[in-house]
Amino acid sequence: MRRGMIAALLGVGALVPAACGGGGEEGPPRHPSGPRPSHSSGSPEPAASPSAKPGIVRGDGAELIHRERGKGSAQNPAFAPDGKSLLFTVFHGGYNEGAAALRVLPLESGGGRDSRDGREARDLLDEYDRAAVNLPGSSWRPSAGVVFASDRSGKEEIWLLKPGGRPEKVTGHHGISGYLEPSFSPDGKWIVFQESVQHEDPDQEAALADRSALGSLWKVGRDGRGRTRLVNGPASGTDNREPNWSPRGDRIVFQRRELGSDAWSLYVMNADGSGVRRLTTLEGEHTDASWSPDGRSVVFSSTTGGLDLPKIFVMPVDGGGAPVQVTRERSTYDGAPSWSPDGRWIAFESHPGSEDRPTSLWRVPAPRKP
Repeated sequence: MRRGMIAALLGVGALVPAACGGGGEEGPPRHPSGPRPSHSSGSPEPAASPSAKPGIVRGDGAELIHRERGKGSAQNPAFAPDGKSLLFTVFHGGYNEGAAALRVLPLESGGGRDSRDGREARDLLDEYDRAAVNLPGSSWRPSAGVVFASDRSGKEEIWLLKPGGRPEKVTGHHGISGYLEPSFSPDGKWIVFQESVQHEDPDQEAALADRSALGSLWKVGRDGRGRTRLVNGPASGTDNREPNWSPRGDRIVFQRRELGSDAWSLYVMNADGSGVRRLTTLEGEHTDASWSPDGRSVVFSSTTGGLDLPKIFVMPVDGGGAPVQVTRERSTYDGAPSWSPDGRWIAFESHPGSEDRPTSLWRVPAPRKP
């Protein structure tokens, strides 16, 4: 499952703004050994990656919609506001490995039909030896653009990519922590994100008991002002990750583990950080939560019910309803889900087996009454 970590990267990079114009902060200089060729928004042939051939459907009804070449791992799908395309992160070196780029996959043609034949993913931002990573869920707003985390300035910060623009830095902070996993408020004026420290500790028990590595949750204005801590991880003895703002704007869902434990559960809180409440109470590991379009349910990845590999589930936020399993392919990991704006589809990442390996993007019909 995703743990909200950007891979540790070294070196310098070159901006590949396939969907970017002028203005904003420039990326690092071009690498002397020769980065991937760059493309501007006016280029007739922006960098592209072929998507999956049509007609590949699993036994549980999930349809393959995109697979990268070679070691490329397609992760973290997030629907565009109009539902006609899909934002995602591709890690060039494998699952959560190496440099990472943002790409957009068209899902429909101009006539409103699925455009499966010849569909290609286009680069939105690709920098040599840098990581740009989006969160599944509410990462894209019509007026605000795309919000993502990147180490393009030397450490992990929150960035915006507005329509027709270049990346703009939202946060700047000191210390060894990283600012990661951002998502928008419904009006696009606020961003919620996690602050965490990644230690390379071979001792798993020691790592779980490391209070300094516990994640906190913050919000900040889109203009970089008003940064406010909502949850203090080290002070509360909890590790808090992957916050996603609800479509109604009143609540935030996130995942949490207690100090010394490796078991993740889902929690919800009010948008000001008050009213923290545990959402998942069943056994298993529950992560990667985002909201249904009406804000009544969440979709997430879970091993509840004794599953060996995580599957996609949905459950209501209020009323105490039990989780409903959506994907059922026994031999696959399914994670990082997002719900389409029209409520019809759930997109997610998946790979066969339990070992970390490159994931592809799939979609499955959403249950009508979770």
